[in-house]
Amino acid sequence: MSDMTLARRLEDARNELRRLEAQALTASCAQLGCDMKSIGGCNCDCHEDACCSVPVHQCSRCKACDYGENDEAAETRRQCLLRNS
Repeated sequence: MSDMTLARRLEDARNELRRLEAQALTASCAQLGCDMKSIGGCNCDCHEDACCSVPVHQCSRCKACDYGENDEAAETRRQCLLRNS
């Protein structure tokens, strides 16, 4: 493979990346997936006197919220139950 071929392939790849990035700017969450960002927390509610919290995430595009139902929250609740049982 010559250097020119490699240079051309790199340029083609850069062009494709620019095209995909432009397309992603207007893509829906169904096409691209939600972009979940932390927006704070909510009470763990692992026991009656619970005061610990779990993370809450919201999509920056469609505003869908997991209301603290995520993998990290599940692990936090599991650990709390172990500590308080």
